[in-house]
Amino acid sequence: MKALRSVLTLVRVLGVVAIAIVVYACVYPDRLGRWLGREVAEVQPAAVPAPLVPVAAPAAVPVPAVAAQAEPPAALPAPAVPAAPKPVHASKPQKAMAQWLGSKYRVSPGMLEILIVEADKLSKTYALSPNLIIAVMAIESNFHPYIQSEAGAQGLMQVMPAIHARRYEKFGGKSSFIDPIVSLKVGAEILRDCMKLKGGSETEALRFYFGGGASSDAYIDKVRAEQRRLDAVAAGKQVPID
Repeated sequence: MKALRSVLTLVRVLGVVAIAIVVYACVYPDRLGRWLGREVAEVQPAAVPAPLVPVAAPAAVPVPAVAAQAEPPAALPAPAVPAAPKPVHASKPQKAMAQWLGSKYRVSPGMLEILIVEADKLSKTYALSPNLIIAVMAIESNFHPYIQSEAGAQGLMQVMPAIHARRYEKFGGKSSFIDPIVSLKVGAEILRDCMKLKGGSETEALRFYFGGGASSDAYIDKVRAEQRRLDAVAAGKQVPID
């Protein structure tokens, strides 16, 4: 019993000491820190951030071509499309031919009027029959300006751009054949040169324009027949569409 009392007395003493230490630590924390051999960190006031100063953005660093994958590669330039021709003043015979040809070849009479008026101008420049030029267009391409033959002849007058590249230079290069008026002008110029080479004979000029060969007679007959029909239409006659 005496030993138990001694233990209880020791517990009470230790409890009182512990409470005293806690109270002392709350009242004098700095002294307790020095007594324990270490400094108690003092609470410093929060640092006030320095005012923001604008900083110039760094110069852009060029990105190597291999790394620049975000943007798609630039598209190849599309081929130039010819501007729409301006309306022209066609005569009554020219309008009649445009209507007749439009019905036969299923082409806009308005566009045909432009070609017919241009062919008339070229006929005066090159001393050719205007209806001969129009008939060549009809047989060569059916008035479809973007048609191409197996041999590579292109456009309304079925000219070979690779062979006649020099003639296209004044119109912007051989790719300008896509312009119907350019195709008409170049073809009429070639037909005029064929006439010169063949002593002014339209028949032989057509044969040379076609390229000769056994089938050239059939070609000449087709062009001549269409030319006669156009002459009749221009004269006001009723010509059936065959």
